[in-house]
Amino acid sequence: MCGKVVADSSQSSLPIPEVFRFSPRPNQAHKIHWRSWGKDAFQEAIQQDKPIFLMIMSSWCQWCHIMDETTLSEPSIISIINNDYIPIRVDSDIRPDVNQRYNQNGWPSVALLSSEGEILWGGVYVPPKQMLYYLGYVRRYYSEHRLEIAEQVRDLQDRRFTRSLTQVLPGSGLRPLLSEERVALEDLPRAAGAVLRDLFDADYGGFTIHPHLKFPHAEALELLLMLSRDKQPEALEMVCYSLSQMRDGGLWDKEEGGFFRYSAASDWSMPHTEKMLEENAAMLRLVALTAHATQDQQWFDLAKRLLLYVNNTLWQPQSCLFSGSQSADEEYYEPGPYSRASREAPHVDTTIYTAWNARMISSYFLASKLLNYPSLDSIAMRALDALCERMMHRDGCVYHYAIDGSPALPGQLTDLVWLGHALLDAYELHEHKRYLETAIALMHFACQELLDKESGLFYDYPVDPEAMGRLAVRSQPLAENAVAAECLLRMAAYSKRANLRDTGLLVLSSCLNKYYRTGIQGAIYACVVAQAIENKWL
Repeated sequence: MCGKVVADSSQSSLPIPEVFRFSPRPNQAHKIHWRSWGKDAFQEAIQQDKPIFLMIMSSWCQWCHIMDETTLSEPSIISIINNDYIPIRVDSDIRPDVNQRYNQNGWPSVALLSSEGEILWGGVYVPPKQMLYYLGYVRRYYSEHRLEIAEQVRDLQDRRFTRSLTQVLPGSGLRPLLSEERVALEDLPRAAGAVLRDLFDADYGGFTIHPHLKFPHAEALELLLMLSRDKQPEALEMVCYSLSQMRDGGLWDKEEGGFFRYSAASDWSMPHTEKMLEENAAMLRLVALTAHATQDQQWFDLAKRLLLYVNNTLWQPQSCLFSGSQSADEEYYEPGPYSRASREAPHVDTTIYTAWNARMISSYFLASKLLNYPSLDSIAMRALDALCERMMHRDGCVYHYAIDGSPALPGQLTDLVWLGHALLDAYELHEHKRYLETAIALMHFACQELLDKESGLFYDYPVDPEAMGRLAVRSQPLAENAVAAECLLRMAAYSKRANLRDTGLLVLSSCLNKYYRTGIQGAIYACVVAQAIENKWL
């Protein structure tokens, strides 16, 4: 039986466990002497004066599996890495902070680093011959130019130290929303909608961003859905056309349900077949909103089939929580009568990710309300209570993930804001005060530990004096700051606390410059701004 919400947990801060996951097919990658990301591995690299071999992978990534089976199974490559490098293996879902700073624009990412964590070379899926060349070249270069590299590293670290000082200095207090910022915010949703119309793919729906990749961009379509309520009916047509093309073109799994992560063709016909909890949460929200807006039965049916997939494949009845992903497997999903019947279903990663669970919980609450499925509300409540019970940290934040019941990596902004969002959804539906109080407590931690009052934005994790490499410099991600602003403004409306509103407006306005530099990935921010205008929070 799932537990109730608790504002404090008796769990102590646990060390991040070593989690090395390899391809489920035969491979020799485990013969590499992998280390976890952390101070010990970097100290070893410094003491032995060796560069670092960093591998960033994901359990759902088919090309990560292929690299394990090919490049990282070559005896000569295994020998060179073990003898000449300090190998570090990182799961990008478990360590989003490392992934955000070292990913080479895809998976698997390989980065050869100095012993201090600076990138010497990087690439995505490296075949054996190329890997042998780069391993040898970088090792020789590192040995011959060690003093030069060390000097460049010191210069970079000095600049980072200067920046880090400004991150921990006390701010001068929250400033009010400026009139020109208010005008810019009020104009932003329509302007963002105009950009999305320019990017819209009239042939196959969705948006043309990359010539060879097509992502669903659920938040961008949700923004068009919001704009359709403002005398822009063509925006609703764009959403419906996009969903129908994804469903019929290949992004939707017609046999077992669920949306694949993306397609390598503009017509959605070449899907990369991993299914992610996070993306399917966003798509469930979009489909439910579309069904409600159109009252068209096809979208109610699609939402129901998506829910069946999540319930049958990702829901864990024993933990009352959702698994993180289902692995890609191109052979399993090949068309034909025997492709699936003769093969085992792709692996499901049962790791519990706080932010992703919270997003699906919020989508279940929304679907329950809009589609009139009371059972979804019950599932969402059980999952929310279980998430709070198992993932809450005694310092007032939450853990990022849990494997086999052991939680780790507390204090990440993404987990704080998305869990806060789910708690507010529960409060809005049921008016149980403990949900609002827990959400406020989470945002209190974020404001105390992560908010930079000078910039008006939240950092992605607390100050860590032992952070290695690029993790020594924290970032201020737009999407998470947008959700943080929404949470603060909703809390203010529910609790009538002016300080929460002031902080929310500061964060919302401080995101403007970052939004203008972000592109379509900033659509979630535009959605929050549109919601703020609609609810008269500005």
